Amino acid sequence: MNFDDTIVASATPYGYGGLAVVRLSGGNSKYIAQQICRRNKSFIDRRATVASLYGSDSEPYDNAVVTYFKNPNSYTGEDVVEFSCHGSPAIVEKTIKLAINLGARSAEPGEYTRRAFTNGRIDLVQAESVAAIIHGRGEKTAQLNHRVLSGELSKKLNDIKKTILETLSYVEFELDISEDELLPDTIQRVKHNINSAYKGMSALAESFNEGRLLNSGASVVICGPPNAGKSTLFNALLNENKAIVSPTPGTTRDLLEAEVLYDGISVVLSDTAGMRKPKETIESEGVRRAEEKLKHADFILNVFDLEQPVPISTFSQNGNSIPVLNKCDLYDINQIKKVKSEMSGCICISAKEGNGLNDIKDSIKKGLHISGNISDNVFLITQRQYDIVNSCLRFLKSALQLIVAGSVSFELLSVEIRGALDAVDRILGKTTSEEILNNIFSNFCVGK
Repeated sequence: MNFDDTIVASATPYGYGGLAVVRLSGGNSKYIAQQICRRNKSFIDRRATVASLYGSDSEPYDNAVVTYFKNPNSYTGEDVVEFSCHGSPAIVEKTIKLAINLGARSAEPGEYTRRAFTNGRIDLVQAESVAAIIHGRGEKTAQLNHRVLSGELSKKLNDIKKTILETLSYVEFELDISEDELLPDTIQRVKHNINSAYKGMSALAESFNEGRLLNSGASVVICGPPNAGKSTLFNALLNENKAIVSPTPGTTRDLLEAEVLYDGISVVLSDTAGMRKPKETIESEGVRRAEEKLKHADFILNVFDLEQPVPISTFSQNGNSIPVLNKCDLYDINQIKKVKSEMSGCICISAKEGNGLNDIKDSIKKGLHISGNISDNVFLITQRQYDIVNSCLRFLKSALQLIVAGSVSFELLSVEIRGALDAVDRILGKTTSEEILNNIFSNFCVGK
């Protein structure tokens, strides 16, 4: 990837609309824009200018609002020009083709954000949040990723880095001036700092599950024996008839999935085949897929009725599972009380009549442990971040163990603290390999 040339791409999705944005970034952006607009007068930094766009035949083909952003105060840190033209694919394609003929090249996926990262406009954590914002599901997801892009997570990481760096300076100072063990005062100071960094990193590691659920959506699986009303509950929670409902046991053979938002949180509901000993090959595959889905669920609804009064004992990867007695419209109050007294946390519903659905939704939200108000919290948002935070924690833990063991070695302690420091730099992208960077940015859309 060559960052010395000028790139062009549509910053808006392909298709028809009121407006579309074509973006240029690089040293020749302003020149190319002036050629397309047949304009001798220079564009003024950050001032929107109405201009006609001209084809190679010198005939105008559209009017656009053209905005020039002078380096380094642009998204990429380079000269950037944006054409806000009419949202016709033909106009967009013509503008891009003209820019290429004038010396630009088509941008690669994520190249604008890659240039912003390379030019120091954002760090890698913020870059990852750009992709998360674009692919985000739900209002809370947007709030979370906006705060990460604004630098809140980076600030926490840099504060921890500062503590680790200060600790390393104490140790290496002693290493330079003393041939003996660390002085007692220095040991206490180092221990205090490492404990502080460990506590901060542990809090971030614990935040990952919530960040993952907000960004990727929570997997909620409906399971139970055949004919317990799983598909009826699935349809009721979606408020649409997506699954086929039949009194015949074993109607659902394959997984059915659909996304729904609960209080700004994305939930992916899965309706599964009835859990029983399969009678034929197709049903056997349905049961296998259901069992596989259950292994990775964030929350499980174990649906049953009084025809099969014992729900299947199934738990999610986080231990989140509730028994759900369905068809309660068919039972008297004493039958329902008996089940509730024998089964802790059981929710009684009638999926067919729509009774008890709010209790199900409340249980899902409570079981996922997602904060009602995320404005005071910041979370890790990618597996990469989580893995490196855990690596940092291992280095910090090893450093603490060396101190607790006594007879602290300057050299060994320095190695562990440097490992922790390097981990923080890898999260922020300061020492991240080219291969990993390529993988991260390749998942972006072309115009971002």
